[in-house]
Amino acid sequence: MQMNKDWSWVGRFVAVIVVALILAAAIGSMDLFAKTFVISGKLSAAHLVRFLGYSTALGALWMLGQRATMVLQQQGGRWSFMQHLILPVITLIVVASANSIALLILKPMMNASLNNIYNWVFIVAILACAAWVVMAVLGQSASLTEAFTVAAEKMSAAGKTKVCAACGATNEATAKFCKQCAKELTDATA
Repeated sequence: MQMNKDWSWVGRFVAVIVVALILAAAIGSMDLFAKTFVISGKLSAAHLVRFLGYSTALGALWMLGQRATMVLQQQGGRWSFMQHLILPVITLIVVASANSIALLILKPMMNASLNNIYNWVFIVAILACAAWVVMAVLGQSASLTEAFTVAAEKMSAAGKTKVCAACGATNEATAKFCKQCAKELTDATA
């Protein structure tokens, strides 16, 4: 119950992301905004609205990742290994998405050489973020291996049970002690 309370803020971030995306798409597709130009014939109000909405969603996503990282650092526990992975992965997603979002307002004003420079800036930024993700995974490889091993054991044990020799209660296959009488369980499954 405490875990749900501590993570209730996630819903607010998700709501902001969803509302920003819906509003950007809905308002950006309105004729009024599509036919009204900020820069004559190049940059429409629809482009500006989409840029603002999508940027807000990306900003909220990044703040969600940052806050999740801080909460995991404070709480510890079995998911604490994720604290080193969330922000690099979210940053990679944000930087990769920011490329096309920034083009909404910049493309009408760029020539071919500026567009090439712009592309290279994002290529370098995306590769740097990808390297950050790889280094984060490498730094947490022991924790990740343990988490994947435990998950694989639970998945392979799904549907299997152990019967307690002392009381006859049915327990999960991964249980070491009986949930009914607390006696140690053998490896025999039923």
